[in-house]
Amino acid sequence: MSGSSPSPSTDGSREPDADPPGGLSTKLKETAATALVASGIAGLVTVLTDGVRALGAGLALLVCAVIGLAVAVLLTLGRFARFLRRRLEPARRRRAARRPASAAPGKRLLRLRRFMSKLSAGYISVLLGVSIVTIPWGVVQGGTWLSHRIWPPDCDRPLELRVVTAPENMTILQESIAHFTREQLLNGCAPYAISVGVAPSIGELTYAFGDNWYRDDARQEGDEPFRRLYGPRPDAWIATSTGEAELVTNYVGPGGATLDIGSSVASDRLVVGMISGRAERVRKELPPGPPDSHSLPDLWEVIRSKFAMPVNYPQPELSTAGLVAVSDLMPLGNVLGAEQLGLVAESVSSLLCRVRIATRGADAELDQSPALVIPLHSLREYNNGRFDDPRCPEGAPSGMTKLKEFLSPGLSGLDYPFVRIDWPNERNKERTAALDLFRAWLVANPLFGAGPGKRQPVRTFQELEKAQGQFFGRLPRVDAEIALDVSGSMAEPPRSLLIRLRETFPDIKPLITPRDDFTLSSFSTVKDRTRFRQLHQAVGRAEFDSLTRMVTGATPDGSDAPISDMIMNLNGRARAPGRALVVVTDGGVFNDEPSGRSIGATLARASNVSALYVLALGDNGCDRSPPRQGKYRECVEAGADIRQALRHLISSLRGRDLR
Repeated sequence: MSGSSPSPSTDGSREPDADPPGGLSTKLKETAATALVASGIAGLVTVLTDGVRALGAGLALLVCAVIGLAVAVLLTLGRFARFLRRRLEPARRRRAARRPASAAPGKRLLRLRRFMSKLSAGYISVLLGVSIVTIPWGVVQGGTWLSHRIWPPDCDRPLELRVVTAPENMTILQESIAHFTREQLLNGCAPYAISVGVAPSIGELTYAFGDNWYRDDARQEGDEPFRRLYGPRPDAWIATSTGEAELVTNYVGPGGATLDIGSSVASDRLVVGMISGRAERVRKELPPGPPDSHSLPDLWEVIRSKFAMPVNYPQPELSTAGLVAVSDLMPLGNVLGAEQLGLVAESVSSLLCRVRIATRGADAELDQSPALVIPLHSLREYNNGRFDDPRCPEGAPSGMTKLKEFLSPGLSGLDYPFVRIDWPNERNKERTAALDLFRAWLVANPLFGAGPGKRQPVRTFQELEKAQGQFFGRLPRVDAEIALDVSGSMAEPPRSLLIRLRETFPDIKPLITPRDDFTLSSFSTVKDRTRFRQLHQAVGRAEFDSLTRMVTGATPDGSDAPISDMIMNLNGRARAPGRALVVVTDGGVFNDEPSGRSIGATLARASNVSALYVLALGDNGCDRSPPRQGKYRECVEAGADIRQALRHLISSLRGRDLR
């Protein structure tokens, strides 16, 4: 009928884009989606500006992803999805119209095409949702970064923390701390300032933790109004192994620091390393088998017996890595050759530095280079030029001087636990929370790893304690008199050499064994006669502190006296088989030998003096010293590092009977 409206469809069909019966209206869906996007952006901005530090970067990104996905899902249900389907539908219909009737797609293919169309719409919607989330984040972060560069924020003073560890871990730990600090920035301010220090030896750590981080009293000057510390007091210690941490903990008495041994923050293993050229020859001599699976006895046999190669490791008295190495090598027999006893390497870094210096230059004797027992990460850092020792040349080795490693099931693992230090009556919740946060971060971001494969077992504290006792028992006994030149030139300004000696002399205590015997005397010329003073009778490790106090109490008097007089004085007091004489001087005594007398000739007559060593302090050095021959073994120039020279002297005394 004219003018009448079309009757509604009776076949139950509806327009493809119409809302489903009983469903929400399109307007309501758009309102819901808009509200969700607005609340999501507002929440995201809050999280990323104020709460990102509390949540952490990973959780903040997860929040972004969840919000973006939620927005994308709702957008696919609203008008945007319909718009995409309308845009895609005409092209599909045009393609279908151009096909011949015989090529009409089947129902399954049509359903697949409809599904792909919806999937494309959903995918683009997800991208749009993520963009809606990330663009405000980028604007906020970029604006914050720019504003902090233009107007640096006024930051509160950060909480200062200090961590100590072995020297070979310093570089990588400092890098990790820098990364951690960047992640913790809040509005451009760092909440923590973490410094790194070198951990003393096991013996010194035990004393320091038990005495509030104070140094041994033997180092204390009588008129000092304060007690000396081992540097700034640490809040945490990254030990080389759990065995080391437990060994120190067991020896810290009541009233000392409480050591909370936590999770490992790195993993490593000891390896045998040597320069590339020697490594290839050794590899050819090893028994057949999978690489890096040779037993330690097989490696030792080839290295020592077939190639007569020296084997070096850090001094076990000073380095835990060296003590673990000794624990592994002790069952193989004599691991204390002259080349190891004469070595001065208080850490892995200093050992690698010696190798770097010895293998540098065109005239380097590469065939004389030693095999090293060191942690794998230190070998890799050495090859990359990243190991930390200020006395060493910069740069990485190259070619034949790079180190190659041999892995063996007989070499121990190292697990580097994070030890929180709680000092008596100084517990602080903020400090504890910060240390726990840093420890958790290091567990999630380890300093280094030993690589793929089965982890090597770690030595227990009982095994380390046993190895320590066996090592000290096998060291050659030192029987020596230390003769101090106390002439006036030893105390001349600007810095008295005697004062410098007093400062560093206690650092040789970790090298002294219970079986050693040291005496102390002084000599100088007073009123044209050589005056001798016996300052202390023979002492070993247990009484070494009292000898140290006598060194700190020596006063200058008179002028230089001849070394030959000191030799004959000791010869008259010593008994067979004789004692070594260690003269500590500024070098002036070399000029005062009477005519017709020489140090060498005097030593030849002194049957009860087994050897002469001279430690030359100051600028004169050993320039005026006569040639070293016979019982005159060595003249050591201290230079700026008296501690290193003293330790070198003790190592030389130990190795003298094996040369």
